[in-house]
Amino acid sequence: MAQRRFGSRDSTGRKLDVINEYLKMYQKALSNTSLKTVYIDGFAGSGEIPISSSEEKLFDDAEVQDVIVGSADRALNVDPPFDSLTFIDKRRSCVDALKRRFEAHSYIGRVNFVVGDANERVREICNSENWRWQRGVVLLDPFGNQVGWDTIERIAATEALDLWYLFPAGLGVFRQISNAGTVDRTHEASITRLFGTEDWKSAFLKPSPQMEMFDDRSSFEKVVTPESAAAFMIERLRSVFKGGVLDEMIPLGKHSYPSFYLLFAWANPSERAKALARRLSRAAVRATDRMYGRS
Repeated sequence: MAQRRFGSRDSTGRKLDVINEYLKMYQKALSNTSLKTVYIDGFAGSGEIPISSSEEKLFDDAEVQDVIVGSADRALNVDPPFDSLTFIDKRRSCVDALKRRFEAHSYIGRVNFVVGDANERVREICNSENWRWQRGVVLLDPFGNQVGWDTIERIAATEALDLWYLFPAGLGVFRQISNAGTVDRTHEASITRLFGTEDWKSAFLKPSPQMEMFDDRSSFEKVVTPESAAAFMIERLRSVFKGGVLDEMIPLGKHSYPSFYLLFAWANPSERAKALARRLSRAAVRATDRMYGRS
């Protein structure tokens, strides 16, 4: 299906490569255990991501490709394979495109295709599955502020799932607060739902020393940056993920202020699982940094 061009090799490509590296290492690490492994993609899309024309100019014509292979395709081709994969998208056209794309795949019997809201469907899976003998990875890759904090809490509560989260620090937080320190009511509610708390207000807005003339209300100054918004989310993740949260934040986006940061957290509190998730995630980031010349 045709999609609006929004990806780039340096941001979208890097994000997908980090996750792909992690999934490959994750499956190899758990292949000798009796645990069933699952993969859940909350915003699976149609299977491929068009590269924006403005980003194509960054590369030689011979190296440019029209699309980047998406997360669902990469997860389904990990070896050893996941025991179960769930691809979710609210757009039926995208889910139908995925079905057509994978209909002849040897692992098609392991795939669940779901049309619906990512928050609702991910929470349903977290609530309904028995996680004692299962482990897995969740990818939440929204276009904006679609992920609610209650979804994050449910993932953490499984004590079995790892989470890769494309957090909209620039697009969904920084850009929604004006330079004058004002926030539209709709945007305010969206940011609160994103973080699950109103504490962001005191962290991102500071009282201005200047008082509004003829008014007893204090005006505010905007002190948030995309980086500080991502750091705030990392601390929020630490409050619910008993396993841990990766300190490294991967900035993504072509603007001077990153639109997104790729974050990682793991729910399993056992010392062995904590050490494994930390080691694999850092190795995935390092491998991708080398791939993109960032080491």
